[in-house]
Amino acid sequence: MKPIQGERSRQSSIHPRSGTFCARSPAARVGRLMVVGLLALTAPLTGCANRAATPPTLADLPSAWSNPGVASTATTLPAGPWWRTFGNPRLDTLEERALASHPDIQAAKARLNQAEIRARMAESPLFPTLALSGSDQLSAQGSSGKSVRASQASLNASYELDYRGRNLALIDKAQAESTASRMDREAVHWSLTADLASAYLRLLTLDHRRELARQSQETAQRILEFTAKQVAFGQTAPLDEARQKQTVATIEAQNAALDLQRAQARDALAMLANQPLSAIREIGGKLADWRIPEVPAGVPSDLLRRRPDIRRAEADLVASQADLAATRAALFPTLELTGEGGYASKGLKELISPGNLLWKLGAAVTVNLFDRGKQRDAISVAEEAQKAAVAAYQKAILSALKDVEDNLAAIHWLTEQEKAQQLAEAASREALRLAEVRYRAGAVDFMSVLDAQRSLLQIHDELPQTRQARLNAAIGLFKALGGPIPQAEEPLAKPGG
Repeated sequence: MKPIQGERSRQSSIHPRSGTFCARSPAARVGRLMVVGLLALTAPLTGCANRAATPPTLADLPSAWSNPGVASTATTLPAGPWWRTFGNPRLDTLEERALASHPDIQAAKARLNQAEIRARMAESPLFPTLALSGSDQLSAQGSSGKSVRASQASLNASYELDYRGRNLALIDKAQAESTASRMDREAVHWSLTADLASAYLRLLTLDHRRELARQSQETAQRILEFTAKQVAFGQTAPLDEARQKQTVATIEAQNAALDLQRAQARDALAMLANQPLSAIREIGGKLADWRIPEVPAGVPSDLLRRRPDIRRAEADLVASQADLAATRAALFPTLELTGEGGYASKGLKELISPGNLLWKLGAAVTVNLFDRGKQRDAISVAEEAQKAAVAAYQKAILSALKDVEDNLAAIHWLTEQEKAQQLAEAASREALRLAEVRYRAGAVDFMSVLDAQRSLLQIHDELPQTRQARLNAAIGLFKALGGPIPQAEEPLAKPGG
């Protein structure tokens, strides 16, 4: 049976090509024309909504390092963790324990998991939302007490058309923030391993300085005993004995200060390694166990892909670009499609019945007509945030270049300084031996012995500190070069519109 003309004007159907709901009533046609008109009016603003800046190009990066200190012609860092290049198994053990259990590592991992979950959550608007609802109500009105029962069950669906790319931009922002969190985790790994190596090196240096001071104390005590005998026999003045007692006391005070520094260094190492003090006392080791590695510095452009702080700044820049694109897209009307299907009846028994079927389809357009410039101000805020991200990215690169240059210079000049101090130490040791022999023979006065002692004591304390500084420069160069980081690198999320 064909429907009458009046019924035909109220019917609806599915468009044969697009599959979208098409209403045939005059009111629906007017509404559809309004939606199309609004979209047409906003179409010329497309470029404003999705135009995002690209990362700045740094064409002025140097092609090579200006400071000396590259000990190898290789251009790539060695495979595996960088600390193994020092050839110290005890250091390897400490690093592995710290990476496995340190609270900073665990906290950074948890923050990364949060960021990855938020990135997944940002993808939700790309899909329709579905909700299932049901109700069963019993109501009565008036004195008759007659009740009316109403039951309903329906499935609701809604979907926002992201025709301006706002949701895609928000996804890009969330993915860039996830990348930033991943780089934060790498930065924690990066700093912790370098700080731990420096702390262990400091402890061993203090041990070595304490041993040299003990040797100096034994020598000074031996000279004091000889001087006391000379005073007893009347062959030298009591002033010489008093001066030597002062030298012995000075060395004892220096040893006490070294013992305090050693205790503090041990505590710091225990905290960084996340180990009890008893385990640190048993770790042992000597300063001579450390091998000074060759550190291939490569070329400056390598820093852009290796250092986690630079990659973090780059991820922040990408996030700011995506946020700007999303903020611009918020200027445009939102178009939401809704649908509902289900059953409604006067009782639960007959609820699911063809005669009780209900359904609704609709579209809603929301246009912001006046907000006193709030959206425009939001765009200005996003633009300024992007400028700040560009500046931070450039500063991170300049800071990285400085770190590498400083450590290259330190490696070179500390090597020269250590060579000179080794010659000075050998000369001071021989000078003390000769001064003591000539003093015993009565050829020189006691001041020659005192001067030789003080010179040897000073160089004994400076030489291990120079070796510590030289090894710390190698540690600092590995850190400045950003690796090697065991985790695989992943590409950054780029703005999608």
